[in-house]
Amino acid sequence: MFLLKGSRRRGRRTGSFMHDQLSETLKSRTFIGLLLAQFTATFNDQAIHTVAVFYAVDMLVRYAHVRWIDEKAVVSIVTACFITPFLLFSPFAGTLGDRFSKRSVIVFWKVAEVGMMGLALVGFILPHLVPSDSPSLPTLAIWSAALVIATVFLMGVHSTFFVPAKLGAMPEILHASVLSRGNGMLEGTSFTAQILGTSCGGILYALLKGNVTAGTLELGEEWKIGALLLSLAVVGTATALLMQRIPAAAPNTKLSWNWWRPLQQNLGILWRSKPLTLAVTGIAFCVFMTLFLRQTLFFQGELKKELDSGRILLEQSQGATESHQPTGVDKLMADLLPERLEEAAQEPELRVALLFALVGLGVGLGSIVAGFVSGHRVELGLVPLGATAIILFTLIPALVRRAPLTFVICLFGIGIGAGFYLVPLYTLLQHRAPKESKGNVVAASNFLNVVGGIFAVALFYLLSFTLDKFLGSRLTELAVIQAPERAAQYVEELERQMNIPRALFFTTSVLTVVATWVLVRKLPDFFLRSAIWLRAWGHNTLRTVGIDNMPLDGPVILATNCDSFACALDLIAAVDRYPHVILAETTSGERASPSLRSLAQRAGLVSLGNSSGKLEWDRALETGLRSLRYGDMVALTVDGLRDPAQAFHLLAQWRTAVPATIIPVFCSSSQAARLGEVSPNPLKPCVVFGAPLTDVDQIETVRDAIARLATATDDHG
Repeated sequence: MFLLKGSRRRGRRTGSFMHDQLSETLKSRTFIGLLLAQFTATFNDQAIHTVAVFYAVDMLVRYAHVRWIDEKAVVSIVTACFITPFLLFSPFAGTLGDRFSKRSVIVFWKVAEVGMMGLALVGFILPHLVPSDSPSLPTLAIWSAALVIATVFLMGVHSTFFVPAKLGAMPEILHASVLSRGNGMLEGTSFTAQILGTSCGGILYALLKGNVTAGTLELGEEWKIGALLLSLAVVGTATALLMQRIPAAAPNTKLSWNWWRPLQQNLGILWRSKPLTLAVTGIAFCVFMTLFLRQTLFFQGELKKELDSGRILLEQSQGATESHQPTGVDKLMADLLPERLEEAAQEPELRVALLFALVGLGVGLGSIVAGFVSGHRVELGLVPLGATAIILFTLIPALVRRAPLTFVICLFGIGIGAGFYLVPLYTLLQHRAPKESKGNVVAASNFLNVVGGIFAVALFYLLSFTLDKFLGSRLTELAVIQAPERAAQYVEELERQMNIPRALFFTTSVLTVVATWVLVRKLPDFFLRSAIWLRAWGHNTLRTVGIDNMPLDGPVILATNCDSFACALDLIAAVDRYPHVILAETTSGERASPSLRSLAQRAGLVSLGNSSGKLEWDRALETGLRSLRYGDMVALTVDGLRDPAQAFHLLAQWRTAVPATIIPVFCSSSQAARLGEVSPNPLKPCVVFGAPLTDVDQIETVRDAIARLATATDDHG
């Protein structure tokens, strides 16, 4: 699909319309429409989620006093309402995304979003239908909160079906050369919408909420929030209609209510392919880590709130009568903000939401930068760099105390690292998923993400409960009110309890180290890819062509013209599977640092020269056989040698022992290409993958296939 410009120019008519060709620019109408549609959807997701928690606590707990419902129960119910649809409907979402046009799926759920926000508006209006002294007001308040919570559940269903269609549509809209940058913009704007949705939801509710005092309800203007979200849903639907038609990827796919069977099949697709396994496990861990940190920040905020209350009790017990005057940043906010907005900014829930927004801002910026520096291909070298940043910026808060500015910087750094970590993995998942089942694969990935999220919640509560046994406070606020002389002991216990979030940050750092180790086990040359990217000063201009020709699984032999160390690095950076490179190095080319060469050798590079003896070639033979028998990939130099028959003999021995697929690969950075022996024109750095070879009885067949790929390089660049 991504081989030559000529193939992209061939139009495809479906019914009465012509399907637009893959866009090589991010200015296409379809991409912009998708970007705006997902922005409004994500904003509404986060805003209604935040508002629903605050509103339901006010209506159900503080006003109606519903039995068995408290603040923690409300948070759990709302969170469960949003995450449950992913467990229930993810397999069906993938099937529908492949069975029907992804554009049609996106438009349908945007229209449905209008109805969902309309339901939330009805919920906010219900208490206003009767006088404030009406005996039916508590009942209406309960139904009002129930409708708003139901909207959260419906928006969870919306996301379950919308996200696979959104991500699956990307490779059907954008050409591979701009897919990484497109994904960077998509993820960046998505996280920006999360920031604005979370922050605006908290601010709007603080500004427009009513008051609950002594069991009486003074109605606010929450209905304006519903009206705003409904308006955004209408605008988002209009932007979705900008998208041009996209044919269904697999229109003959049968729909089934057996949810486990399609999920099992989709997971089978993922586990058989090492690149897809790498992508989905890495993404699932990032979801796990994000939710674990989210719980940690909530917990830290609640402890800080309790500690501040304890210090006030201590001052009162010591006879302090002077009130605290705002200083520093607090005074500046008091001078600049309107009184109502200043009061809203003091809400502890809003302060925690702003911390989430800070992390999201980092993720958004990191995603955009990662998409830009990835160049024209999937840059897996960014993943270890992102993981390293996460490890560092979660370790610092665990070790450094009473450094609020450092803590803020670390949260932003965690977000930047997550952006670098996620964008290449999402791009790999989209690009390498089978065309006929991209939606199914993304839906299966979402299912694993939900499992990771559930595991994060369970692990968080297990660790926090265990740590609380050793570091938690034994006194309660009520006990201190009854016995003021114990206030000093209470504050001391709370200060000790503040070490629990630090321990949880340290746990996050350790878990990220473990996850990175697992990913390196799946792709042993991970850090070599990072070194290659850094060697190119952070923006490798290398292009890849025809990567779809390389199988996702099974033994593969890459027959290439690579004849120098620098060319071998280009080949490693271009593939998304782990290759054992048997390099017949005919020229030293660019002088490589000893550390980079050592790292390459540790990652599986075997370098042979024209003067290499039988022992070295026998070692190369055994290395290749071992890799192919494990279903891995081997790259071998077969062109550009003084005696290519020796390399061809090695290839023939491998093929006799293991029925591997042979893929011709042309590297424009090879010495032969630079000297003009293959192409008379100077070539940009490019790696071209050809179609699998069926007849490899002669070395000339392989060399001719590699030479023909040079023309594809000329057309592409």
